Amino acid sequence: MDHKVMSPQEVDAALIGENPATYVDVRTVAEFSNGHPKGKVVNIPLVFFHPTSKEVFPNESFLQVVEDLYPKDAPLIAGCDDGERAQQAAQKLAEAGYTNICVMPDGFPGWNKQQLPTTKDNRDGISYVSLLTQVKRKKGKTKAAH
Repeated sequence: MDHKVMSPQEVDAALIGENPATYVDVRTVAEFSNGHPKGKVVNIPLVFFHPTSKEVFPNESFLQVVEDLYPKDAPLIAGCDDGERAQQAAQKLAEAGYTNICVMPDGFPGWNKQQLPTTKDNRDGISYVSLLTQVKRKKGKTKAAH
């Protein structure tokens, strides 16, 4: 399934305004912390790289975190570096029932090329660790309630 493709300029416009989309940066935590688009952005890695072997491991919690944070009709834009992981993420989200997914295939390099605003902001609510912690806490509370 092909997803709507957005240019960096279209994404920049979509992240602001009355009903902003959320840019889901599916790069690793390390890649994300080196800089990312400014706006309504969260880091939910699709995969992790082994620090020495560079082996790729899928992030088993990817869907869980997205589903915990966003309703199925939320406007989400998947982005990474080369577009490949963004496409895979969009595919995964579509299979999970998400209906409003776009992809920015130019990724962060394309964003930089257009000289759009960037940030290294990685505080709670943006960083993957904080989002994952939030989901795990909720899961713990749900279990405790039953």
